[in-house]
Amino acid sequence: MMTILPSVAVLELTYRCNHACRFCSCPWFAGMLKPGREMGIDEWKRLIETYSSVGVSQFSFTGGEALLKEGCLELLDFASKRAQVGILSNGRIMTEDILKFCAERNVHVMMSMPGLKSFAANTDSDTPIEHILSMFSVARELGCQTTVGIAVTKLNLPELYETISAALIAGADSLLLNRFLPGGRGLSHPELILTREEVCLAADIAEDVLSRVKRHGHFGTELPDCMINAQNYKYLTVTTGCSAATDFFTVGANGMLRVCNHSPVELVKWDAWEKLPECEEWMHYVRHDYLPKMCDGCAKAAKCLGGCREAARVYRGSPVSPDPIFVV
Repeated sequence: MMTILPSVAVLELTYRCNHACRFCSCPWFAGMLKPGREMGIDEWKRLIETYSSVGVSQFSFTGGEALLKEGCLELLDFASKRAQVGILSNGRIMTEDILKFCAERNVHVMMSMPGLKSFAANTDSDTPIEHILSMFSVARELGCQTTVGIAVTKLNLPELYETISAALIAGADSLLLNRFLPGGRGLSHPELILTREEVCLAADIAEDVLSRVKRHGHFGTELPDCMINAQNYKYLTVTTGCSAATDFFTVGANGMLRVCNHSPVELVKWDAWEKLPECEEWMHYVRHDYLPKMCDGCAKAAKCLGGCREAARVYRGSPVSPDPIFVV
């Protein structure tokens, strides 16, 4: 059966979270999206069964904090029998038992670690950084594949080398680097936005650390091609094109589809996915017809797509506005 759904579905199981990260881009934390009734586990199972039957081959569980969702492990088990599965967690309530459960089902675990000394300030939490590091060590012993997720802000950039190194030494297998994109709670903290030079510095630091230990990482938020040369990086994959609605999509805790996790625009209920071609918002992303005027005439525009379009929307009011990196 043919489907217009991308192969990767990001499932936001719950709106709840036990951290209050200043860089968090979840749109409900800024009032841009009104939380609805959270779907129960049985409905999530129907979604996974349906989507896996029409070509979705990977499910990434997130939130909020996915582990706060009642029945989360039951759902992980169900999904792991049908597709590749990953879970994104802040690590606060991660345990050895959960990591063992994930290892036995080949569930990839990503834990957020935005800093060492800056961890508390970035997350506004009292979670001990030692706990996160210990969970990477336990995961390595259990054979559970892990990724350390680092959202780079003004607060943790000065210790980014040490942060990446600590996570990899502890046992993280790979790195997911994200630049801070204002959205959600992050809209209240524009002082955390990196300049173009700082974003490039973050990429250079990551490449340096990864090259020393021969591990790999990914820059998760696309960067405008005019500000960085992706070919300079061997161990850090740097992308310049937006993947929303083409490589992945998001399903909110209430079952509503969005083009990506940054977007505050809800399109259709999960079981009405076949109506997506009728949604102009979705088709804008499928066709990539949302370039900002500043990109007119640029030879790299077709490949680059002007940076993050949803960050442009939430920060400047329109998906055709410049990426926030151009207004710092």
